[in-house]
Amino acid sequence: MEPFTSSIKTMARYIFLLFTGVVLLWLFMPQRVFFQGLILGMLVSMANGFILFVKTLQAGDVALHPGRRMRSVGMLPRFLLAGFAVYVSFRMPHIFSFYGVIVGLMTVPVVTLLFAIYQYLSIQK
Repeated sequence: MEPFTSSIKTMARYIFLLFTGVVLLWLFMPQRVFFQGLILGMLVSMANGFILFVKTLQAGDVALHPGRRMRSVGMLPRFLLAGFAVYVSFRMPHIFSFYGVIVGLMTVPVVTLLFAIYQYLSIQK
């Protein structure tokens, strides 16, 4: 599990760097509503990524110890968090942009995909 954990730490650094860039854009750009939605979506996406990371570690632990059982993979909390962010953007469109929230929700999966492609291509060389 050590390579998995180190990969997650590297992706977390990239995601926090991207989050810092979005916060800086929020400070200096006039489209505040879009960037506030983007920040909300990114925060929910990071929370969902953390939940998935913990559940993956638990699944690996269950695989190593055959007598234990896995309760769930955490799908319901992740869906509820994403749904709540979209609901907030619908209820408060003057504060959070719906499109910003949707783009923000996709940040962790996209960074994960790009990181996996980069690792695959670096191994192939």
